[in-house]
Amino acid sequence: MYVVLVVVKFPAIVRALYWNSDAAGAFVLAELIPGHGTIEIPRFGWWTSLWWLLATRHLPGHEHLWEITAYPFALATAVIVGWATARVAGRWAGLSAAAVTILVGPFAIQFLMLVNIHASTPFTAAVLAAYLVLLAESRSWLLAALVGILVGANAASDPLLWIAGVVPFVIAASVLALATRRRAVASRAATMLGVSVLSVVATDLLMASLGYHVIRVGLQLAGIADLVPNSMSLGRSIALLFGANFSFPPAYPSDPLRYVIMLLAFAGLGAILLTAARLSLRSQDPRVRAYACYWATSAVLISVAYWASNIGSGGPGVKYMLTLAPAAGVGVALVTAGSSRGRIAASLAIAVVGVVNISSIAHGRAETDSGPNRYGPQLIRLLEHRGLTRGYASYWNAQSLTWKSGMQLLVAPVSTCGPSEALCRMSYFTIDSWYEERPGRSFLIANGLSKPPAEYGRPSEVLRTGSGITIYVYPYDLARHIRADPDPALSG
Repeated sequence: MYVVLVVVKFPAIVRALYWNSDAAGAFVLAELIPGHGTIEIPRFGWWTSLWWLLATRHLPGHEHLWEITAYPFALATAVIVGWATARVAGRWAGLSAAAVTILVGPFAIQFLMLVNIHASTPFTAAVLAAYLVLLAESRSWLLAALVGILVGANAASDPLLWIAGVVPFVIAASVLALATRRRAVASRAATMLGVSVLSVVATDLLMASLGYHVIRVGLQLAGIADLVPNSMSLGRSIALLFGANFSFPPAYPSDPLRYVIMLLAFAGLGAILLTAARLSLRSQDPRVRAYACYWATSAVLISVAYWASNIGSGGPGVKYMLTLAPAAGVGVALVTAGSSRGRIAASLAIAVVGVVNISSIAHGRAETDSGPNRYGPQLIRLLEHRGLTRGYASYWNAQSLTWKSGMQLLVAPVSTCGPSEALCRMSYFTIDSWYEERPGRSFLIANGLSKPPAEYGRPSEVLRTGSGITIYVYPYDLARHIRADPDPALSG
């Protein structure tokens, strides 16, 4: 029922989602590569997703294919987690783990539908967990190499995978090798990890040689004063992942259900920690012990990294928490698998979370209002009516307007900078050639920007929309005045 509802609501969710430039920027970049000059990408490279976009961009209707690409991987993650859990704890445990993995809240669904914001990490973490289960019985060196290539390419694409999957695998594989006392287990695990490292290096070298540059946003340890606020942010983010919104208005679901969902979320994550601790003290199937250790380590490392860094002060961090859903699912499954009462309690808890999130999704909670979706359509119609196709705008308008116009507009992102409030390029999802001067008119959408300086000359036309947005039209390309980004790492 949940997945059917997501599929039914998919068009509405996608329509709202790609008015967000963080989402649309990936597609705009893929459509316009190659330009010439450096290709600037913020934060991390999402290379494997980009390869897919570039490989399919000449297919008819590829834009629709792109928009549906990510969510099948979320479904695949649930299937893989369910299969691996069933192998170590039985069919009921597998179904429970899969259900918890997929029944996330409406806010989290948005990130599971994006190809460029950590969507590959929970999938790859699930693949590593499944390979861990097979490690004690599979003798295939080819499988080890293939998993290593996938893990390495996705770790190069998203560094979050190191703490969400790779390091937990190292620890869990060590537990498995020591428990089984089989050198072959350690050898195949080491082979997979060695191939992963080579794959990371090869991927990074390849993309750098092709002119891609990743703008690293400064990651710093949190100060002492930030640890308590970060703890609150971590708790709210975990609650929001599973469907309890304490982070922004309007809050949902209504009390007391919101607190029930929050407590169930914490209980699920507590279950994987409890299971890992309990199994480490007992003589159990080594696969179960290693499997629980893997997911517990992943949950702890993700939570600690968020809590102890400046990421925790940046608002709800659901996009970093996606791997906590399968971790909680495995915890619930392993804790309750051996008890009929436990299975009943877990089934009721899963049903409550599922029904609440179904209701939230049905009421449009997954369809975020990003701002541009209110005035964007009118802006696009006005620009197209005036025959204007090339211009500049703030980041949050530029990429979304370009994508939503069907690539009929090229709106490059800029910011105001310096005492004169001149225009500077904003190097987020951009190619150098976008800022080279070309013949013809250009426009500046002033929403979110200062009025252009007088030295740019008098605009040939000033347009205003019903939503109060001003557009300055110039008889030449404003690129001649646009300066280099003074600090790309801090832009946006």
